Amino acid sequence: MPVSEARLSANRRNSARSTGPKTTEGKARSRQNGFKHGLSGAGVVVAPDDQDEVETRAEELTSDLKPQSPLGKILVRRMALLSVRMDRSATQETAALARRVRHAVEEFDAERAFEAEQLFEGLRDNLRANHRKLRNSPEGIDRLVDAWRELRDDLTRSPKPVWTGVHLKAAAVLVGIPESEAQASRIGGLSRAVWGNFDGLTADDAGTLDDQARKGWARDRVLERIDAELAALEAHRATLDLEMIELDRLEAPDRALFDSSKEATLARRYEADASRGFFKALKEFREAEAEAAERTEAAPAAETSSPLASSCARNPGRPRDPFPTDPYPLPDHDRAIPAPENRRVALDRGAFSPG
Repeated sequence: MPVSEARLSANRRNSARSTGPKTTEGKARSRQNGFKHGLSGAGVVVAPDDQDEVETRAEELTSDLKPQSPLGKILVRRMALLSVRMDRSATQETAALARRVRHAVEEFDAERAFEAEQLFEGLRDNLRANHRKLRNSPEGIDRLVDAWRELRDDLTRSPKPVWTGVHLKAAAVLVGIPESEAQASRIGGLSRAVWGNFDGLTADDAGTLDDQARKGWARDRVLERIDAELAALEAHRATLDLEMIELDRLEAPDRALFDSSKEATLARRYEADASRGFFKALKEFREAEAEAAERTEAAPAAETSSPLASSCARNPGRPRDPFPTDPYPLPDHDRAIPAPENRRVALDRGAFSPG
């Protein structure tokens, strides 16, 4: 659909207004939009509670390490930020572990109940395996018992009992019969009789009763089957090794000390990253300060490296000679030989005898 010129003009005006924050305060607030925990990143955005601690530690580290170079001052602040991250990661991990330990027993019970519920919900898809697993735990047996009791409550509801095809399928699954075979089973024949269809009954099944009485007879037989299943489940529950389960329950707090969750793994990784970054920054700080000290010591040495400066340094009270002594004087025997232009003068004065 083509866009009208008026609509285009309105879009341009709206986009001109929505250019983001312009003030320093607005930009600072917008940086917080993507803030999650402050345990990673370059430290551009820091949690408000951590900002004061970073400033305090930066001052303390500056007072302790006394940085002399600009790079050293930058690294000191970097160390302050990383040290806060290390402490906060450790604090959060400790708090998380303490909470896990406090609620370990509760979580242990909840996990077993959740597992039983998941097995029960998957009975239709994996009947034999899930039925066997449910019968091997008290939570699983309790879930099967609850299902049977729900069926019993509907079948004995007053004034009018309720028993439908849904109830039949549920009962069949509870005894380990697939839904597709429910109608052909014994409980299926009794259920149809409850509905008034007696083709699933034998000649010995209340054959002398009228239809209404046979329906009541069939309902009682279904009720007997439910009670028998409940009794069998209760008896089987008594054979389970509950002491072993209780031992696992009591040891749950000890197991909770190791937290393998994604959140705990990330917290430990953040703490390790901050620790490595801190000691790396400390190493770089020492190197930067050592280089700065070497440059400071080398500057005065460069000023006194010339021969004239060295001579003045050795004789501070002596006036500077505009014509300094030759630093490489000739030996005395070389000085005794007259220069060629003075040899003739010496001969004229008879300093040397001819021949």
